[in-house]
Amino acid sequence: MVKVKEKFIPVQIDQELCMKCERCVRACKNDAIYFEHSIRKVDYEKCVGCLACQLVCPRNAIQVTSVEPKEILSIKIDHELCTMCGACLVNEGRFCPNNLFYIDKFKKKNGEVEGIRFKFREIAKCQGCLKCQKSCPEGAIQPIQYNPKD
Repeated sequence: MVKVKEKFIPVQIDQELCMKCERCVRACKNDAIYFEHSIRKVDYEKCVGCLACQLVCPRNAIQVTSVEPKEILSIKIDHELCTMCGACLVNEGRFCPNNLFYIDKFKKKNGEVEGIRFKFREIAKCQGCLKCQKSCPEGAIQPIQYNPKD
């Protein structure tokens, strides 16, 4: 039997709630939080679970969670690439078996816009099949996985 390491760390970040204010970056004394291609990431080797990042987040985008290797932590939708084709909203279950995508209005620099969003609060339903990433014709969907350095 293979023993899976489980880790309790504040890594589950709602990419849609993150407003990239960088308060968490400044609060992290271990330089564990960084951006990569506009996606908030955490270096698990540096994170000590002090929760300073969670305490300063004005949007409550950082949550303490239990994670396992290869688990999907969040889904980032690049709204610059997304053409609103709707492929993620149709085809009952063929795109996302749990229908975790929806249309919503949100604020951008040029005002309020409509776009595709991911049901982050239902991340536990994500099976990690990566159909969303493979099926998006524009490559706008980017799953964020927990990949420990072992």
